Amino acid sequence: MQNIRNDLWQKTSFSTCSYIKSLRDHRAFIVCRAIQSWAKVLELPFAEKIFLDDSSPDLNGMKLLQSSNQINHFDCVRYNTMSHPPHSNFGILISLNLCKSDYILHLDDDIQIVGTHQDCIDILEHGLTILNEDKNILGINLMHVDRSAGGQWGPSKDYFASDIFSHPIQYFGNSACLIRRELLEVVSLKTIFNWGKEQPTNWEELVSTSDDTSSFLVAKVGTPFTVDNDAWLFKSTFRVSTLETYKYFLLKKLGLGTLASQFSKKIKEREYNS
Repeated sequence: MQNIRNDLWQKTSFSTCSYIKSLRDHRAFIVCRAIQSWAKVLELPFAEKIFLDDSSPDLNGMKLLQSSNQINHFDCVRYNTMSHPPHSNFGILISLNLCKSDYILHLDDDIQIVGTHQDCIDILEHGLTILNEDKNILGINLMHVDRSAGGQWGPSKDYFASDIFSHPIQYFGNSACLIRRELLEVVSLKTIFNWGKEQPTNWEELVSTSDDTSSFLVAKVGTPFTVDNDAWLFKSTFRVSTLETYKYFLLKKLGLGTLASQFSKKIKEREYNS
C-alpha cells in the first residue's frame, strides 16, 4: 500500500498562481496566511512544485512567497509577463501547463488548509486513487460548495466509487482541485490566449459546461480546503464596493462576527451565481 501511495505522489505535480497588487493590501495578509497553512502539504513527495507570480507589480507575489518562509519548498518559481484579461484564468493555466506530471494538485493562493495533516493526506490520496483508477474523471473539486450558495457549482448525482465526492450540478471548480493532465487539452492555453478579451467565461466553466458532468467531481462533505470569509471581499479579480468592505470590517470590529459572516456569505453567493 505504501508503494502505491508513493507512486501516486510521484505522478503528481503541485501548482499555484498568485497576483499581489500591494504587499500592504489586506489581500496580501490573506494570501500569506493561506500559503503558510500549506507547509505540511508542501513537504509531500510531489514530482514537482510550481509557483507562478502572475505579473504582480514589483514582483510582489514572489516577495510574499519569500516572506511566508515557504519559497524553499518550490522547485520552480516563475514570473508571468504576458498580460491578459483578469477573468481569463490565464495565469492559472500557465502554472498548470508548466507541470509535467500525469496529475496536478492546484490551490488558489487564498485557499487555506485546516484540520489535521492526516485529514488532508486522506482526501488527496482518495482523489488521486480515483484519477488513477477511473480514466473518465478529468477533474475533482476538493472544496465543498454548499448547494444553496454555490448554484451550479454544488454537488448533485452521487459518484459510485466514493462517499466523499459526487458529480457537480454543472460546473467544475478549480480553486482547490486535482486534475488529470488531459483536461488541459479540452480548452487549451493557446485557445484562451487567442480569445483575449472575447473569452466567453472562465476556464473551469468552459471545460465543464455540459449536460453530462460524469467527468467531474465535487466534495459533498466538508474538507480541509476552505477560503477565509475575508477572501471574498479581497479577490484579485473581484472586488466589492468600498462601502461594503467598510460595513464588513465594522461588523467584525463591533464583535458581530455572525453578522459579518452572513454578509460575506452574501458576497460569496453573488460571485458564484453571477
